[in-house]
Amino acid sequence: MENVNGTWIMYGVDWDDPECLRTVQDAINYINEVGFLPLFKNDIPGFSLEERTVPGYWWCGDPKVDPWEWREIIARSGEIAYGKFFEKKAGFISKEWLPYFANFRRDGYDFDALWDDEKASRKQKKIMDLFEAEDEIYSNEVKLRAGFGKGGEKGFEGVVTDLQAKTYLCVKDFRQRKNKKGEFYGWPIAVYAKPETIWGYDFVTSRYSETSEESGKAIEAHIKEIYPIASKSQIAKLLAGSGSLTKSRKTRAPKEWIIPANPKYYDIVHAFDNAEEIDWKQGAGIITGDTVFVYVGAPVSAVMYKCTVTETDIPYDYSDKNLTITALMKIRLEKRYPEDSFTFQILKDKYGINAIRGPRGIIDSLSDALK
Repeated sequence: MENVNGTWIMYGVDWDDPECLRTVQDAINYINEVGFLPLFKNDIPGFSLEERTVPGYWWCGDPKVDPWEWREIIARSGEIAYGKFFEKKAGFISKEWLPYFANFRRDGYDFDALWDDEKASRKQKKIMDLFEAEDEIYSNEVKLRAGFGKGGEKGFEGVVTDLQAKTYLCVKDFRQRKNKKGEFYGWPIAVYAKPETIWGYDFVTSRYSETSEESGKAIEAHIKEIYPIASKSQIAKLLAGSGSLTKSRKTRAPKEWIIPANPKYYDIVHAFDNAEEIDWKQGAGIITGDTVFVYVGAPVSAVMYKCTVTETDIPYDYSDKNLTITALMKIRLEKRYPEDSFTFQILKDKYGINAIRGPRGIIDSLSDALK
């Protein structure tokens, strides 16, 4: 789509063109085949949904042939991530390639770690804090509850776009709003969610063991393979959007983290009965010398151990339907806690921790209490 002398022009193909995507399933299959795809035309010729569909069917309102309607169906399908991923504009990323983009755009930082390293803005945190307690939120509610709008914070669209570019948020669905009577009204609007909520933390972060640069090179190489005419500068422009997060994390000062452990998959309750040091799945952003407080999930639901990280980046390859591990770290036991000392309820009520899905930094008051 391009504005030429005040007129918007759509680019595309004829219905009988062999490259034409005629149904939403055609589009889903193609996105899964190529891995990722912008919604609209960009600098790389042919690399968009727009350029592989019939221009006259856009915004016709018929979900059978309207690509604008398809984006809603694709977003709610759970097969493909949808959001403003490319040059601050909308696009799709297949489930297979999502971990590459997450690692590349985040540079291996979960949002909590990004905030702890002072690389996230206060406005971003006000939005992301909402998703600690809820899995999905209407876009208008995110804006209101994060304090944007009249008399409040400015620049909501820019902030939420940047969070999508970094893959911390995506559009899970488009739905009509409800009035006080519970009746639907108006046009469907975006419903935001964290990718981890849709596809699971372990899957989304499964490329964290490699560097951001390695993931970026894999994405670039894939584009070159499927679109050989794309130049290096065109690819760089398309993939830009996360800002520079790169930092020498391996030389920073030691940090403290809470990491989750699920007793359904590993007997963490008795892990240190016969050893003071064990191997554990490496957490994003954690380096040798850091301190990790191990939170054991239900039925314990409490912090049980304080450990020091003695080694990281140990190669490991494991995957099943519940867990993916690409690297290990060694953790040494320093302290045990009674099960009633730091329960989930205490963490929530006293320290504002509403969920522990992955490694996260801790506030000073909790650090002092744990010591």
